[in-house]
Amino acid sequence: MFEGKRFDSRRDMVIKEIMVKSVLSRSGIYSIDFSINPYLGCQHGCVYCYARVMKRYAKTTKKWGQFVFAKVNAPTVLAKEIKKVNGGSILLSSVCDPYQPIEKEYEITRNILEVLLKRDIFEVHILTKSNLVLRDIDLIKKFKNIDVGFSIAHIDERIREIFEPNAAPVENRIKALNKLSEEGIKTYLFIAPVLPEITEKYLNSLLDIAMKAKVEYVFFDTLNLKAGNQKTIYEALQRLKPLISIRFRKKLLKTRNEFYSKFKEIAILECKKRKLDCTFAF
Repeated sequence: MFEGKRFDSRRDMVIKEIMVKSVLSRSGIYSIDFSINPYLGCQHGCVYCYARVMKRYAKTTKKWGQFVFAKVNAPTVLAKEIKKVNGGSILLSSVCDPYQPIEKEYEITRNILEVLLKRDIFEVHILTKSNLVLRDIDLIKKFKNIDVGFSIAHIDERIREIFEPNAAPVENRIKALNKLSEEGIKTYLFIAPVLPEITEKYLNSLLDIAMKAKVEYVFFDTLNLKAGNQKTIYEALQRLKPLISIRFRKKLLKTRNEFYSKFKEIAILECKKRKLDCTFAF
């Protein structure tokens, strides 16, 4: 049920408030039992995002990245749902960023953390591209079993502007990662999606960042091309150097398995050099 609608002209963004019947979802993600998504849609508008398939649940003509439905009753619903669950791992979030810009206003994610803290029997994983998570350090530090991860696939601001137009600058994410570690909070680096020609180039720099931040582990995942995102990815590639675009397409379309297999070998070796624990979704 829609409670309201407003238009954010600054980003051509439509925001709606919705009521949901359930918010704790069973997860098919490796090592994750449940996921919680406080929002339907994401303001970050990452061109490679696999979650754009969620648009089918949004009654809007807006493109992915131009709408967000805020699940305003999510904390209340969650409080009832977790009473029926005796532990497990929970990911915040799988198909949206729990700390996208609108969270600063709605604080749904913060309220969800407060609910989870009252029944602190879960293994909680937060995944974000935003330094807004620093706002909730006071809550996060109270959990018995929680970690915070930042999604970073490169360290190039121009690439960020093309591929992740409304996400926080990479430098802000790195600073937030270090801050959380300094506060004694467990952290991890989510190097995903692994982009040909791009993540390859910055792999060592990313692992150095992880080592400096003393992360618990590094997690790698591939680029999902089955989510209706090929068109936006290829359009973004046109804004990069032609040679990068050509090599990117070749590695992704013609030699995908070979590329990721070779990348994995190199990543494992480089992680070992730095004594970093690493996990792969491929």
